Amino acid sequence: MKDYHKVMLIAPMIVFGGAEIQAKEKNTPLSLSAGAGFEIDSNLTVDAIDTNSNIGDEAFIFDATAGFDFVDNEKTRLSAGYDFYYSAHGELETFDMVIHGVNVDGGYTVGRTDFGLTLMYNDISLGGDDFLGLTTVRPNIGYLLESNKVYLIGSYEYQKQDFDQVALMARDSKRHSFSVKSIFILGGGRTVTTGYEFSNQDAMDQGFSYNGHLFDVSLKLPIDIFNRETIVRSEYRFQSRGYDDASLNYNPEVRDDKRHTISAKWEIPIKNGFKGEVEFEYINSNSNYSPIDYNESVTSFRIGWEY
Repeated sequence: MKDYHKVMLIAPMIVFGGAEIQAKEKNTPLSLSAGAGFEIDSNLTVDAIDTNSNIGDEAFIFDATAGFDFVDNEKTRLSAGYDFYYSAHGELETFDMVIHGVNVDGGYTVGRTDFGLTLMYNDISLGGDDFLGLTTVRPNIGYLLESNKVYLIGSYEYQKQDFDQVALMARDSKRHSFSVKSIFILGGGRTVTTGYEFSNQDAMDQGFSYNGHLFDVSLKLPIDIFNRETIVRSEYRFQSRGYDDASLNYNPEVRDDKRHTISAKWEIPIKNGFKGEVEFEYINSNSNYSPIDYNESVTSFRIGWEY
């Protein structure tokens, strides 16, 4: 509890201290961002280990990124970055999370076609203990139709999960995902995005191996309020997973998951790169495996800064 209240007091100084950097010359390959806020979660969960607490809590959240563009022109892009995330809960400290991530992103454009490759590694700790390492490789290709109103993206993703705790190593896995996405450019900053992804996960224990489907549709809508261009984003996702094998964890029945997620976010520009954000997410998770059969709502308030 004491650490939770300390970070709540320190957070405004961390975020608003970035205003001094805003005075720097903007024509630079360096990009920085930071944000701090407050989150109210009705049911703390950890998807990676199928944990559902059935208890709500509040948390301080802080995130920061740093990126550098080595090459950035009309045809070629190469950049590297670092991401940091931290959450501190008021009561359930075992759900406190710290993430350190590094990434390299490259791209090449030929006419209307973009070729890209992203490499990422995330080191995650949970409740103060080493938890999970995620290695991700994602090549993709994008194409802008002649109308300039539809952008198509196809991608493949390889992700390797390495759990740090011996008790969780049966969940170590390799996942292959294939996805397609269409971005409809409506003008005036408005977009509608639809997508589909197929995933195949192969885990050490076949009880954690599955084939999955993900459908999503999202909307971005600028709205002028008090002479400020705010942005409203909303999204709906449907996810299903059919597991390969029954195990002792799931009784004799093979596990089957279905999840509906609805989210909405309102971004409000403030000044000098600062913005306020309000976000709400509701999850309806249905499964014949009881820890994944739950409802959850998360409301967050955040002040962010970008340079």
